Amino acid sequence: MATAIATGDGTCNPNVGARPKSKVPRARRICFSFAAYAKSLIESLRWSNIAVAEGLSDSEISSIESSFNFCFPPDLRSILQQGLPISPGFPNWRSSSAQQLQILLNLPVFSLLRRVSKNNFWHASWGPPPEAEAESEGRGGALDTARRFLRDVPILVPIYRHCYIASSPNLAGNPVFYVDHEGDVRVLSYDLSGFFREAEFLSENGEYWDEPVWAARTARRVEFWSDVAEAREGWWWRSCMKGELGGCLEEVYWRLREGGWKEEEIREMMMIKGGDEEECGPLKDREAIVGHVAVLSQRLLRAGWTKEDVVYSLGVTAGEGDEGKSRQHLHTIDFL
Repeated sequence: MATAIATGDGTCNPNVGARPKSKVPRARRICFSFAAYAKSLIESLRWSNIAVAEGLSDSEISSIESSFNFCFPPDLRSILQQGLPISPGFPNWRSSSAQQLQILLNLPVFSLLRRVSKNNFWHASWGPPPEAEAESEGRGGALDTARRFLRDVPILVPIYRHCYIASSPNLAGNPVFYVDHEGDVRVLSYDLSGFFREAEFLSENGEYWDEPVWAARTARRVEFWSDVAEAREGWWWRSCMKGELGGCLEEVYWRLREGGWKEEEIREMMMIKGGDEEECGPLKDREAIVGHVAVLSQRLLRAGWTKEDVVYSLGVTAGEGDEGKSRQHLHTIDFL
């Protein structure tokens, strides 16, 4: 599982268009136990010059959870008990004041409320949006309604800068969300292992874990937050394409992942911003999908990929009865 990690200024830097970087070869090990993974991850953080304090005790975990009315998901809890990252960008669950921690926990909701105040966000589950209010009256009614509903959504627990994991459902394997100050919500990684696997702050040296056998292959749905992420920036083939075409694009995604591309890079190549019906509409037939695959091909070719690499990655192969179709795709790539 791959991710794009927030940079120091709080933005994502997916390096779109660049050929995938080849990582320094490292000793590989297969991870079956999450406890072993947590221990290895903390060692990797220390190796990468991330300050790591002694892990949180059971009593410290319980105190934090009771003070802020949430439960750490089991996988994050295991990591924090193995070691507590305290370098800039990481929440210091031991030494930060209660006020500082509460602000961190509130930031995702505050960011969405900022969008509501700008008349730029409204969730369907809240009912019909309030009528536009007079400028002098502001957006008080909409904000009050949004606050009332947002009190009941799962708390997002900060991991690093603008990256969060849902506290509910209280299970290992929840997706990692990116929520910036403008209220842009994205699914950044299918789970914690995917997040840390591609973290920019981890050194390329030292021991390296293969993707754990228990790593998530799809993003678990999280009440409210998954809907917001999909509405804001959803996978366009999942929202617009059904059946064979959607399955083909799913295969393209995994081919690119196997080729070394990060999830955020693939999102930028394969996604249409916004995810609304108007933008999705033109992609509801085969001609539109072929056109978009041509755009993907062009981006890969400009990034330095060979035609053969593009053909393989996008699954342009001639199966039985598909020779003409494949020749058409190859002609498109030659033209580009």
